[in-house]
Amino acid sequence: MIKRCAAAAAAILLSGCSGIASVDELLEPPVMSDMQKQVYNALVDAAGSDISYVYPRSGEERSAFVFCDLDGDGTDEAAAFYKGKDQPNVRINILSCEDGQWRSVYDHSAPGSQVERVYMTGFSTDKTYLVIGYGSTARADKTLCVYSYAGGRLKAEYTELYSRMEITDLNLDGGEDIVLINGNTEDHPAYASLVTDSGDGVRCASQVLMRTSTAELVSSVHGGIGGGAAAVYADSSSGSGTISTEILYCIDGELRDPAALDNSEIPNITARRWLYSRDIDGDGIVEIPTIGQFPGYRDNEQIYITKWNVFENYTLAVKYSSLYEPSQGYCFMIPTRWDGLVTVRTDQSSGERVFYKFNGTVAQSRLELMRIAVCDAASRQDYISNGYFEAQTTGSKYIMVRPGSTDDSLVLTPAEISNGMYSTMNS
Repeated sequence: MIKRCAAAAAAILLSGCSGIASVDELLEPPVMSDMQKQVYNALVDAAGSDISYVYPRSGEERSAFVFCDLDGDGTDEAAAFYKGKDQPNVRINILSCEDGQWRSVYDHSAPGSQVERVYMTGFSTDKTYLVIGYGSTARADKTLCVYSYAGGRLKAEYTELYSRMEITDLNLDGGEDIVLINGNTEDHPAYASLVTDSGDGVRCASQVLMRTSTAELVSSVHGGIGGGAAAVYADSSSGSGTISTEILYCIDGELRDPAALDNSEIPNITARRWLYSRDIDGDGIVEIPTIGQFPGYRDNEQIYITKWNVFENYTLAVKYSSLYEPSQGYCFMIPTRWDGLVTVRTDQSSGERVFYKFNGTVAQSRLELMRIAVCDAASRQDYISNGYFEAQTTGSKYIMVRPGSTDDSLVLTPAEISNGMYSTMNS
């Protein structure tokens, strides 16, 4: 069973205790309740006033104070991350509310100078574990510590170094698992570990070697694959500027990496110069990007088709072809009836991307089918007045599209355009 902690913004209404709204409120609160003062003062009483708070660098929990029922007694404890004066490493202070009063009950020195990520999970059990990834400016790899809490003390149940960490139900047992990925070093080849508790304690349930050419892990993401299974997608650089993707998933609780097999074509198929794997269309299944060419372009020209591939039946299949413009906030999925028949170039006067019916060469392709512009709110109405419509909004940017005025069958309807336009806010 998964147990999530409430961030500092959530009030604790157990035994008359209340949480703090945020660390900012701790430092410069406009109004601080008596109970909020108790939590703050309890930490200061234990650690002193000459401390600095440490904030997780990634993940959902970004507060220096997190709250959760760590010991299963029905009331929440607080975990505070801080550093004392001239102390290089992070410290964790556990505070408990007893008889309406908060007090520090445990203080722990952590194996790192940074908190990379904080998470609460029970894996597939009824326990609650505090999962913390620590980093250091002195080394590239990080340290995972999985803690249990009982009898007023934290206990490190599992510790391992890692480069990337993903938390998802990879073995499909109904509880979350930790997947750790490590690249090549002088000490070991690249490998991945599955860390979980299936009722017999926190342990590494499975490991798999990854491709030995993996030099640097640049991105990872978890999501679905075909058949309802879950996977972690690891993007790595070969060291020559080429990125490729490995797919980690479980069969009967054992990790698998098909890209690491000797006869696998996945490394070659997924090779590209840039772009990371992501769920581009929000359907829960991760797509792997590869690069192609619009009709009429040569290798040294820079407008590319981005193809989005899904892993199914032990191979990759193209799901979409697109014009992918993450810096502009959009990805336009090219309809299959345009395949091989449409090219694109940039309007040098406006910077807009313009699609044309292909006619032998890019220069000879002059029948305009559609153009895409990106504008702010102040310019939006001007574009509408000139025949554009709003196909997508992404942050403060408006993706404006003007369909071609020709009656050619390749011209798309506004509905087709809107259905094919995706935001890249999370790229």
